[in-house]
Amino acid sequence: MAKADSWFEASEKNPKNVLLCERELLEESAISNLGGNTRICKKILSPNFATPLGSRKRPVPFRRFHWLFAGLAGALTLAGAFAPKADADVIVYFNFEGNTFTSVPAPGPGGLYPSLQNQTILNSPTDPFPPGGLLLAPDVGTTLNELVPDVPTTNTALDLTGNTNGTATMNCFRFGVNTTGYAQASLSFALASLGNGTQFTQMEVRYSTNGGDTFTVTPEGLVTINQDGLYHISTFNISGAANTANALIEVCFTGSTTNNSDNHTYLDNLQINAVVPEPATVASGVLGVMGLCWYQRRRLIRSLLRRRSCTGRWRRA
Repeated sequence: MAKADSWFEASEKNPKNVLLCERELLEESAISNLGGNTRICKKILSPNFATPLGSRKRPVPFRRFHWLFAGLAGALTLAGAFAPKADADVIVYFNFEGNTFTSVPAPGPGGLYPSLQNQTILNSPTDPFPPGGLLLAPDVGTTLNELVPDVPTTNTALDLTGNTNGTATMNCFRFGVNTTGYAQASLSFALASLGNGTQFTQMEVRYSTNGGDTFTVTPEGLVTINQDGLYHISTFNISGAANTANALIEVCFTGSTTNNSDNHTYLDNLQINAVVPEPATVASGVLGVMGLCWYQRRRLIRSLLRRRSCTGRWRRA
């Protein structure tokens, strides 16, 4: 009892040394040392901690960790959900007007697209279209997938046809793009297929980040071409080629077994959209996580020190 009394006096002089025993320690003490030590602990502990066995009242301080973590995590989630997203830049746009394979230069339609790059469509050296299979055809274009406010026109579009050997092969055209500084990118175009059933039936998009030594097919893989004769927009995820100064994009078609004059695959209004990460959103998210980790670290260390101190004093008593 002398040790307990001296410890009690020291605790009263220095409030920082007040015991913060968990209920488990209190219960253990009550079982092993019925009497003096239990009464001392009850005097020092707040009512939230000195709860009797079976009580529904819980020790609030030790529950704050879970509620605090959940609250901050929820706040960060909502902040990320409602934070303004970065707008996509249009960095390549082919409308094929003017009977050219060259892209529309910056600043583009209405002077609204300062990030447009000068690029040129070429036949693939490894999987080329046959002679006459990659042409520009007048009066077959569409306004679908046009940039606003590009002049509405249905003039020139790419005219793609297959080979004459009766065997379906892969035929591709390619162009370059600089995606430096962009985190995500997508390729889209309007496509229509007309013919007697022997025109192209499938397509895929692939990209290279090493100058064309190797190519990677986009996550969409081989896509079936709609054969209803109408234009439809096709979109491909080329984010694998993001942040690359000299990326190569290949648009490939297969399934055609003849170059019959009735077989045509028209492609128009090709564009690449790319997204720059939002600096404010990224920074706020990182700072929030760092702050949460630091706060929890301090609270955890403080809790462990108190628990260790509590256990050691019970043993000395």
